[in-house]
Amino acid sequence: MKSNFKSISLAVAGVLSLSSCAITQSVEDNKETVIGCAIGTGLGVLIGNYLGGKKGMVYGGAAGAAIGCTVGYDFQKKREALEQLAKTENLDIQFTSISASKASDEQQSSLLISSPEQTMSKDDQQKYADYQVVGMAATVSSNEVMFASGSVEATAAAKKKFQKLAAIYKDSKQNILITGHTDASGGEALNQELSEARARYVATIFNQAGIPTERLFFQGAGESQPVAANSDDVGKAKNRRVEIVEIDGKPDQLLAYSYKQKTNLSYLSRRSQDKVATVQPTKAVAQTTHTPSPSTAESASIDMTQSEIVKLLDPVKQQKALVDFGGKKMADASTNFAQLVGVKKESGFALFSKAYASEISSLNCAVEGPRVTGDVKSLSTGESYNRNDYNTADYLPGMNGTVWVSKVNGHYIGLTPVAVIKDSGTAISAPKVNIWKNYKGSSKDAPNYQLTSHVETYYGDKGLLYRVFTSEKDSPVRCMDLVMPIDRSAAAIAGKLYYEKNKAVYEADFEPKLL
Repeated sequence: MKSNFKSISLAVAGVLSLSSCAITQSVEDNKETVIGCAIGTGLGVLIGNYLGGKKGMVYGGAAGAAIGCTVGYDFQKKREALEQLAKTENLDIQFTSISASKASDEQQSSLLISSPEQTMSKDDQQKYADYQVVGMAATVSSNEVMFASGSVEATAAAKKKFQKLAAIYKDSKQNILITGHTDASGGEALNQELSEARARYVATIFNQAGIPTERLFFQGAGESQPVAANSDDVGKAKNRRVEIVEIDGKPDQLLAYSYKQKTNLSYLSRRSQDKVATVQPTKAVAQTTHTPSPSTAESASIDMTQSEIVKLLDPVKQQKALVDFGGKKMADASTNFAQLVGVKKESGFALFSKAYASEISSLNCAVEGPRVTGDVKSLSTGESYNRNDYNTADYLPGMNGTVWVSKVNGHYIGLTPVAVIKDSGTAISAPKVNIWKNYKGSSKDAPNYQLTSHVETYYGDKGLLYRVFTSEKDSPVRCMDLVMPIDRSAAAIAGKLYYEKNKAVYEADFEPKLL
């Protein structure tokens, strides 16, 4: 085995020495190309070794290098053109690289999102050895007004800039996703609708540049994915941005990228800090000035008084609990669930300051409330683009449309279907919350409550934060925060449910098991 690994290493080195794109360009100035060459070569060598021994290693490496170099070179040239445009048009453009791996026994591709400035440990280099650059995201923002307040159409000056952006992409053969983002000014639902309409407007400009509608997609993320504090004008300007995502392959890859962003725990942390800033403005300023070590992501607690918590809560109406889960009055606005979940390295912190990348904090679901974000939609049809061909292997273990149950203070609670995709940690269906009051063990009885829900997920390297909000106006449950296992364990790692009683929010432990 050791000898074989050495042969493969030598084959990679040999093919790279023959690759013109590896020897004629500097690594620093052509990161996308060199990464594409290197990863493509490594993957080709491994395949060649499997198919044809040492000779196959050389041929396979050469083929892999050609593919990797071609893709990397294409994105590198676009990046250079975009950087030049940013200088001449006073734009701020941030770049992230998108790499993918596809195991032979899986349909679902796994994406790695990273900035060119990020470095990998030796362990991570081995983990992602078969990944190849397949795309690039360019995030565009400006200190100048690009859209007038409440307007769907760009200003005359901004429209010209978008047209110049589109011209850089006009010869692209890849699928492109345009995502609109807003700051937190105004209502969440309105911001989502506005960002979606603006994203569609920009996608139309790309179509006018010559890109077919069939390869153009748009999405309105609203204020759900902030990259900076919304407490000052500088942060708001960074959050008002347009993201151009170009990925080689099927549109499913764009969907996978969107899912990855939605489940990124760092966005949840940033939103929690923004919400706290509305009642603790001085602490918010302090948070943006310190810069702890970015080497690891740690959980940062949020200390709040009861009066501050009440200000952040939606109005509490119920005097008497519809179902008494035997809990206690909520005393803490935050949870340690973010720490239990951990942070996935491949989610990327490319657009975040070092402070936010290294400290992860979150409010509980009762204080945070549900986010409002939009679907990926096709410009050709205007309809949401979804996948319906997932296999059992695409789901997290125990979460392929299953039932999770637990008894709380004599009441039986069941969630179904629980369906979460393994690659991104995205819930592709919202479960029904079934509640049997004073359960006596008869499964034939209809539940006393059958509640529809809105579900959010946040993916970590140790678990999945599975967050459920009930949709009914008068509901015995406000929401649930569950830390679900990502291995084959059949019980939640931790969990809380929140409900109303005595015109206050109460919490009770809720740790369901796979039925």
